Amino acid sequence: MISLKQVRSAARVTREARETLKALGLGKLYDFQRLPDTKEVRSMLAKVGHLVSVLDGPDILFPTGKSTLGAERIRDAVEAVRAARKNGV
Repeated sequence: MISLKQVRSAARVTREARETLKALGLGKLYDFQRLPDTKEVRSMLAKVGHLVSVLDGPDILFPTGKSTLGAERIRDAVEAVRAARKNGV
């Protein structure tokens, strides 16, 4: 599961970005959503990455706090999951 929080307004962004936010279940500032970690969700995140934050750890309990994961930590987490799946865990 991926926990997302919208941290920037959708005003003055493209229509495609607003529709992508709506598809993710977001739309208003500081909206919070938990979604399955699928390639479709990841591709939507790539389109609106500048508007949302991926939450980790205790921030899930307090979604209005300001916290983001760096791109390197996301990449490391994805690689760890792929390695676990490959090993049959």
